Amino acid sequence: MAGGAVTKINRAGWVALLLVHIALAGSAWMPAVEAQDDTAKTEQAAESQDQRSLGVASPDDPDPYDDAAIQAELEEWDRQMRAMADKYAAPPGAKQITKLPDLWIDPKAKRVYIDGYVTMRKGALEMFACPVGTKEHESIVAAFAKSKEVHAGLLALGTKSGTPVSYDPEFKPPTGQPVAVWVTWRDEDGKFKVVDARTWVQNNETKKPLAEQWVFAGSQLWTDPVDKVTHYSADSGDMICVSNFSSAMLDVPFSSSAQAGNLLFLAHTERIPEQATPVRLVLVPQFENDPTATTPPDESILPMPQKAAEKPAEKSDAEKTGDAKAKLDTSKKATGTR
Repeated sequence: MAGGAVTKINRAGWVALLLVHIALAGSAWMPAVEAQDDTAKTEQAAESQDQRSLGVASPDDPDPYDDAAIQAELEEWDRQMRAMADKYAAPPGAKQITKLPDLWIDPKAKRVYIDGYVTMRKGALEMFACPVGTKEHESIVAAFAKSKEVHAGLLALGTKSGTPVSYDPEFKPPTGQPVAVWVTWRDEDGKFKVVDARTWVQNNETKKPLAEQWVFAGSQLWTDPVDKVTHYSADSGDMICVSNFSSAMLDVPFSSSAQAGNLLFLAHTERIPEQATPVRLVLVPQFENDPTATTPPDESILPMPQKAAEKPAEKSDAEKTGDAKAKLDTSKKATGTR
C-alpha cells in the first residue's frame, strides 16, 4: 500500500510538472505566433502599398486644400514662383511651346530657351538643372518647364537623341548629340550676363570646371503598373545631369558617380549669382557646319518686360464739376463769337 501510494503521488507530481512545462512552452510560443502574424500583416500592408499608384492619392490622405492656412501658403508659393518666372520678356523671334511663358524654341537660330532660377550655390551636385519641385537640393538651377517639354523642343530643332547610361552587363556611358548650355541673367543694375553653364560646375578632385559638353541621352518612358499611365522619367528631376542616371535627359558622356558619398562635381559657389536670381538657359544643339554653335547668346535674347502705361489718376467729383463748368463757359463764349 505504501509503495502504491508513493507511485500515485509521483505520477500526480509528474503530471503537474508536465502541465507546468506545457504552460511555459505555450507562453513562449504565443509571442512567436503573434510576431509571425504581425510580420505577415506588415508584409501584406507593404505589398498593398506597393500596388498603389504613385499618381493616385489614398482616400486616407489629408486634402491640403481643406486647410485655409495651407492653401494660403500654396498660393503665396505660386505667386513667388510666377514673379521669378515672369522676370524677363519672351526672346524675340522664338515660339512659345508651353502654356505658360517658360519655354521657347527658335527654329531658325536652333536654340531652346528655358526660364528658371538659381536654387543652390553650394554643395555636391547630381544635376545642373532640374524641373521646379523635384531635386532643387542637388541642382544649381530649377527650371519652370518639364523635362519632357524640353525634350520635345530639342527634337523640334532636329536634335538626335542617343541612349542613357547602362550598367548591365557592363558600364556604357550615355550617348547622343552634344548640346551646349548657356546661362543668361541680369544683375541688380540690369546689366546682361552670360556664362557657359559648365563653369558653374567644379570637379571635386581637380577643382576644374566641367570640360565635356552634355549629350542628349533622351531619358526613357515607364508605365505605372496600377493606373497604366506612361511617364517620362526625367520629369522626376533628371533634366541636365552631372551624375549618370538612366533617366537623364541631358547627361555627361563619361562615368560620373551618382552615389551620395562619391559625387564628382560641386557647385562653383564664387561664380554663381545669389540664390533666387532669375535666369534663362539657352540650349544649343551642336550641329555640324553651324558657325554660331559655339557663339554665346547676346543681350537681345533677354529683354525686360514692357511696363504697362500708367492710367491717369481718377479726378474727384469737385474736379469733374469744375471741368464741366469750364467746358460750358467755353462753349458759351464760342457760340457768342459766331
